[in-house]
Amino acid sequence: MNAQKGLAEILTTTTTSLSLSLSLHCLQEMVGQAIEAIQHSLACDDLSVLIVDEKQGILKPLSHPAEGDAAFDWDPGLLGWVVEHGQALRVDDVTCDPRCDAPMPGIRSALVVPVCNQNRVIAVICLASRQPEAFEAGDERLLVWVAQQLAITVENARLRHEMERRLEEVSALYQLAEQVGVSLDVQEVLESIVQSLKRAMQCRGCSIALLDAEKAVLEIRASAGIDEKWVQAFELQLGEGIAGKVAQDGMPIYAPDILACESFITFDPSVRSLLTVPLMLQQRIIGTLTIDSDQPDAFSKMDEHFLTIAAAQAAVAIEKARLYASLEQRAQNLAEAYTEIKRADRLKGEIVRNVSHELRMPLTFVKSYVDLLLEEHAGPLSDLQKHYLVIVAEKTNHVTRLVSDIVSFEQVDRTPCRREPVSLTDLAQQCLERYATLAGENGLFLIEAWPDDVPLALGDRDKLVQVFDHLVKNAIKFSPEGGRIVVSIEETETSIQVAISDEGIGIPQDQQTHIFERFYQVDGSARRRFGGAGLGLAIVKRIVDAHEGKIWVESMPGQGSTFYFSIPRYQPPQLA
Repeated sequence: MNAQKGLAEILTTTTTSLSLSLSLHCLQEMVGQAIEAIQHSLACDDLSVLIVDEKQGILKPLSHPAEGDAAFDWDPGLLGWVVEHGQALRVDDVTCDPRCDAPMPGIRSALVVPVCNQNRVIAVICLASRQPEAFEAGDERLLVWVAQQLAITVENARLRHEMERRLEEVSALYQLAEQVGVSLDVQEVLESIVQSLKRAMQCRGCSIALLDAEKAVLEIRASAGIDEKWVQAFELQLGEGIAGKVAQDGMPIYAPDILACESFITFDPSVRSLLTVPLMLQQRIIGTLTIDSDQPDAFSKMDEHFLTIAAAQAAVAIEKARLYASLEQRAQNLAEAYTEIKRADRLKGEIVRNVSHELRMPLTFVKSYVDLLLEEHAGPLSDLQKHYLVIVAEKTNHVTRLVSDIVSFEQVDRTPCRREPVSLTDLAQQCLERYATLAGENGLFLIEAWPDDVPLALGDRDKLVQVFDHLVKNAIKFSPEGGRIVVSIEETETSIQVAISDEGIGIPQDQQTHIFERFYQVDGSARRRFGGAGLGLAIVKRIVDAHEGKIWVESMPGQGSTFYFSIPRYQPPQLA
């Protein structure tokens, strides 16, 4: 009785210490100590603990097997009966028991007890003696109690192992998220995912196959633990093989034994079990994620759950990297296009300068000789001849102005604006003086309307002269005889605002946003009636924009137009 009490104390101590680590090594240590305790407490010549391997149908020694020990079939025999029935078996004389088909030499009695976990026999404890009737009912009860303690310890070990596995998986998912977030290169992201998952799942191989939507083909883009020749050989159509079915249906597939799976297409003959889940992004399948093992039935439902979560993370990371790569490509394309546009713009500027130079020279000669003829330096002219020469002079002036406008339009952006204090009232007054004669010839009245104390603006004097000239000239061009053209100027909180009003033909509402575009005319009849190439307002807008100002128009057909533009006010430096 004291020996049995000592055995209980030893087992309690070992199971308690084992629950702290629950490793295979500690389990072996516990069994070793239990064997020593049992051998001291019970009269037996041999004691062993054997683990049941259901897949292979064999029993494997757990506790410090002696050299030469090997696994063996449990059926038939005493051990097989205990595994099958899950009950303890005490045999007083093995030589007389029909269940003992191969008695051990010199052994007469045996006591075999199952170790059960979740209604399954996971191991057996076997005591043997050279003496018949060596074991009593008390010995059987003691060994059953020992088996129960061992079963509890094994279950605790399983639960703890499961918990540690889950913690490892959560940690692996976190590490996976961190690693794939570091790089925005698609291939680096793919390689990081398969390497991380191979370590976390402790599998033989891990691979990512991406779907080529145009060809409807899956191709491995990254792998870990897989021979490169099998990676190169892998190519599956949608619905073909396990990965093809997963990519087609969007559902995970687990093949516990490839040899029994008819739909599996063999690439690597070392694969025995395989788990494939889809890579999905917003209900769109972009590929598959696969882990495999060289052992059958290597993965569990929890592994499938973990891999599905990892696949969701991987799909987001892959799409993020793809989008970044697409943006980089677009940025590169835009940069190349911008460079090409700049080159074309530079060539255009050169062409404009060359053409304008080639046109200006002959136009100057034509105009000069026409003026000489009109002044009758080459002899008297008839009235009809003078009339024809006046027409030539007018058309020459028109072409000259057109060339000047084209050159001005191209030079606006190329010549930086000087920023200096400038009086817009002075510029307006000078402009009205320049066009007074032209206005008088057309029966028009030029009216100035501004106070004496208008503040200075900040701008380029020469370019703002062009703005006034174009707008006043436009007003004269489109105003009827007897009409009034009013130039008014006023200050606002941050700018100086100019308004130039006429009583001309007006501009339809739907065309007012287009009149500042180059070469735009309100309609064909206006061009035929008033002439011009439609560059004046485009030049004005470019100049005002370069001053960080604003320009707009208010007009009604038949009621005239008012063009407004504003230029920032000049702010004197603040004295310290």
